[in-house]
Amino acid sequence: MSDQQRKNAMIRSIQDLQLSNALILALDHAKTAASVENAVNELMRYAEHWN
Repeated sequence: MSDQQRKNAMIRSIQDLQLSNALILALDHAKTAASVENAVNELMRYAEHWN
């Protein structure tokens, strides 16, 4: 993930959701970054809905 601000926001989201640090590492790889971002965004939407 080349956009550092977006990456930092995604890391905060991963930590807020108490997800695996492996997802943070996956943000550094082009093949997995987009999938991780999409999955975390979905989980954030679910978390907002449940709270």
